[in-house]
Amino acid sequence: MSADNINTLVQVTIQVLERFAFLLGDPPESGDHPPAFPSPSWIVTIAFTGARAGAIGMVVPPSLAAQAAANLHGMEPSQASEEQAVDAVKELLNIVCGNYLHEIEGNKPLFDLSSPAQQTVAWERAAQYVQGKTQATLVVEGSPLLLFIEK
Repeated sequence: MSADNINTLVQVTIQVLERFAFLLGDPPESGDHPPAFPSPSWIVTIAFTGARAGAIGMVVPPSLAAQAAANLHGMEPSQASEEQAVDAVKELLNIVCGNYLHEIEGNKPLFDLSSPAQQTVAWERAAQYVQGKTQATLVVEGSPLLLFIEK
């Protein structure tokens, strides 16, 4: 996938986070060093098949996921359970994927989406997982969010 596709994924993600989870994200700027990811972090992925096949995903700190869940459910982040945080990130990624595919392919092709999957890993393992994949790091409410595309 091209750099244009990762740029599209970045823009779609920023829009979805703002619209659905009331989270503000900033695209990466050249020369910026991304903030450090905590360990453990979560890898969340969703696969798609159809006119093209692949997967998109994100590496997200659990604290950012808790903030997303809190915003979606109208509570404080400390009140969000881990299950609610995982579900919130999975749902947001599902929305991101649908919007991303619409942006790059338009209305015509149909896609089948997998259920989003989540795994908890040490940051070093997450970095190994995304190595070689097209990726971009956002800063969302002061926390890092790593987006990636798999072919």
